[in-house]
Amino acid sequence: MKINDKNLTLKYRAKTFYFASVFLPRKVKKDIENLYIFCRYLDDLGDDLNLSKVESFKKLRIIKNQIKKKKSTFPAVRNFINIMIKHKINKSIPIELIKGIEYDLRGRVDVKTSEQLIKYCYQVAGTVGFMFCKIINLSDQKMILGGIQLGIAMQLTNISRDVAEDLKMDRIYIPKSMRSFRENDKEKILSNKSIKIRISNDLLVLLKLADLFYENAWSSVYILKKKYGIPISIAAELYRRIGKKIVFKKGNIWRERIYVNFFEKVLFSFKAIYKLYFSKNVSFKKKVESKVILMLKKLNVKFN
Repeated sequence: MKINDKNLTLKYRAKTFYFASVFLPRKVKKDIENLYIFCRYLDDLGDDLNLSKVESFKKLRIIKNQIKKKKSTFPAVRNFINIMIKHKINKSIPIELIKGIEYDLRGRVDVKTSEQLIKYCYQVAGTVGFMFCKIINLSDQKMILGGIQLGIAMQLTNISRDVAEDLKMDRIYIPKSMRSFRENDKEKILSNKSIKIRISNDLLVLLKLADLFYENAWSSVYILKKKYGIPISIAAELYRRIGKKIVFKKGNIWRERIYVNFFEKVLFSFKAIYKLYFSKNVSFKKKVESKVILMLKKLNVKFN
C-alpha cells in the first residue's frame, strides 16, 4: 500500500470529510490530510482480505514500534510521525488507535457492554478527534473532550451504517446489553428476516446514543466559530445526517449503503453554518461526558 496511491486520500475515500475540508485553513489542511491517510492506512491493514491476520498483526506491531522510536520506512507512517512531533501528539494516542484495530483482528467481534463499545469507538475514532484537536492547536481539556465525543458519535454512525458488512466479517458491535436478539451466528442472522428487523430497531437505539455524543460535541464546536467552526460543524452535521437517514428508513440498512448525496451536502452545510452562528439551543449531557472521562482515566489518557 503506497502513500501516493490516490485511493488513500480524503477525496477518494472520505467524500463527506473531503467536502467539509474545503473550509479548512491552508496551514493545517495538509496535516489533516496526512492524518487521515495514516488512519486509512491502519484501517486497511485491519480490513484487507488479502492479508492474513498474522501478517496484519505483524505490520501493526512494526508500526507501533516505529511510532515509539519516531522513525519509519513507511511513507504514511513517516508523514504522520512528522505531524506527531510538530503538534506534540503523545505517542500513546496513535498506539491506542492501533489497539482498536487489533481488537477487530482478534477473531470474532462480539461486543458485550455499552462501556466496551464506547472504549472501542474512542480507540478507532475518538483518538482521531483528539489528534485533530492537537493539529488545530487546541489544548483545553474541554475542547479535546468535544473532539473525542465527535469521533465517538461518528463511529457509532459508521457502525449503524455498516452492520451488514460487519456481520459478513463476523463482527457485531451492537452491545449484547442493547440487543433485542440472541442469535450470534452471522449466517443465521443474515438469512433471517425477523432478526434483521430486530437489529434495525436496535440501530434506532444506538443512533439515539450517537445523538447524545453529537450534541455534546456541538457545545465545543460553538466556541470555534472563526477558523475551524465551519468545517467541523459541516463534517458533524453531514455525518449525523447519515444517522438521520437510517432512522427515516426505520433502521433498514440491508438493501443499500446509506449516504448523503451532493445536494444534501450543500443543503445541510448551510444548516450547519446557520446552527453554528445563530442557534442558541445547546444541549449538553454531563452524564454522557462523565462516562467518557471515566473511560479515559482507565486508559490513563493524558490531555497534554
